Amino acid sequence: MGAVIEELSNRKLFTILSILGIVQIIFFLAGAIYSPEPSTSMDFLMTPCEDSTPDIPKWIQIRPSNCKVIHELHNYVSKSPSRRDIVFQAQMPHIRNGVQLEYSKWFQFLIGILDINIEYDPNIIMDEEILMEFEVRLGYKNKDDKEWKEYYNINITRKLHCTISEERKIKGNFYDCQPIDLFELSSNPYPYYLLNIKLPVTDETCKKNPKAPNCGLGLIDEIKFISIHQNGGFTYIWLLLKTLVTPFIFYGNYWYWKRISDLNRPKYLVEKSIQALGITTLILDIPFEWITILTRWPIILLFNDIRQGIFYSILFSFWLIFAGEHLVEAGYGNTLKDYWKNLTLIGISSFGFLFYDTIERGIQMINPFFTLWSSDFGTSVATTILQLSCLSLLLYIIFLIYKVVLVWNCIRRKREAQLYQSNPLRRIKVENVIFRFKFLMIFTVICAILTVLTYAFKQIGEMQYHDSDPSSGFLTSWTSAFFIGTFGMWNIYVMLLLAMYAPSHKYFKEATILMSDIKDNVDFLSGNNEGAAMTTLLKPCTD
Repeated sequence: MGAVIEELSNRKLFTILSILGIVQIIFFLAGAIYSPEPSTSMDFLMTPCEDSTPDIPKWIQIRPSNCKVIHELHNYVSKSPSRRDIVFQAQMPHIRNGVQLEYSKWFQFLIGILDINIEYDPNIIMDEEILMEFEVRLGYKNKDDKEWKEYYNINITRKLHCTISEERKIKGNFYDCQPIDLFELSSNPYPYYLLNIKLPVTDETCKKNPKAPNCGLGLIDEIKFISIHQNGGFTYIWLLLKTLVTPFIFYGNYWYWKRISDLNRPKYLVEKSIQALGITTLILDIPFEWITILTRWPIILLFNDIRQGIFYSILFSFWLIFAGEHLVEAGYGNTLKDYWKNLTLIGISSFGFLFYDTIERGIQMINPFFTLWSSDFGTSVATTILQLSCLSLLLYIIFLIYKVVLVWNCIRRKREAQLYQSNPLRRIKVENVIFRFKFLMIFTVICAILTVLTYAFKQIGEMQYHDSDPSSGFLTSWTSAFFIGTFGMWNIYVMLLLAMYAPSHKYFKEATILMSDIKDNVDFLSGNNEGAAMTTLLKPCTD
């Protein structure tokens, strides 16, 4: 059946593409000009306080203050055999210019990281990897609350990695220590938080086992707490655009479904894949994040990861099917099982990321202090899963480029073999069809490259959260422009597919008049097949 892309006049097609190009520029400018950077960080120098009754649970705070500040931490003599009378506290957020700042539900998430400064002492031999144990209490408070409420109370272990060069091994210098992941809240429903941390250790335990938690630790000079959250302005722009785009994608899906449902034949695989891509794009676009503005919904990060993963899987699968449908012999490739080899890489990569996210994000909904990276076994499992998934994704990209090259060569060979045997009118028509197909293939390659770059930027941003200086990350306003611009590109690409690859109304079963020039092309290139001029020209490339 003829597709809309083959029946539109050049003028109408140019007008549509110009409008979509302007929309793409608007998306990019919205990210570059109006949207702030996606995330920001706050640094808190944790105050060491003396707790005279460490066995009695209490909140240690500085606003209002019940903290007896320990000014000289190195010279402090602990009155508790387990040193649990030393409490490091951080009260979030800051007071700025006399005004108490507040966290907002628009921040979406809150990540906590510890940066520990350890002074070098030649009398203390410190290993590069130290096992640390933390007694952590995280509290929260609403505007009208007078007392802190407990959010979570847990004992956790983390590994601290510190190095120092030989020339810097002078008393007064500091180790270069990697930051420690502390927690990740998948929603940010409360305006104020309080963090109390103790580092329990006993001399008796360290004598029995020098490798026990906190035993091999050097002289702690200070502990810095770093909180990272999504910017409210970015969330607002993001949700606004998703809210505006969703009705258009919904109508595009409905219109495409109506078009292919009115045909008097079974749907082709490529038509089914376009419909699936449209539906997953709609699911990705629906701004479920509005729920987090109204109420606490800790599943949002996992939910977003899952729906984005489904979108990636369908998008990558469509590209392979779209290219493959123009390479195989007629009658082949109209079922998914014919592409099982091609889709295996996508399945491995998608399952790996889903498995990792389900464990990491899923458990964090119950225990925000959980992370796979806190143990050697968990680190090995997470690293193996992510490396295997990334390798599969890399191999997929190589395979997709290979497929596109085959399609390109297919066009060239068929043109040389058949096109110039045609009469001038037929030649112009088919040349026009080929040009439009080439344009769509170029757009597909650009979309694929930017999609992979978007994923790479996301991973780079997450890695910078755990860098030695998370506050100086790469996530700038230009990254906002890239994220929002790519989001717009996805929607434009899907809308273009839904609109251009829908069956033309001239070929519905109710129609009584067929365009004679298209019929001539079809008859010439494929006998009595119903295939569109473009598909018929390109499909039998293995003949």
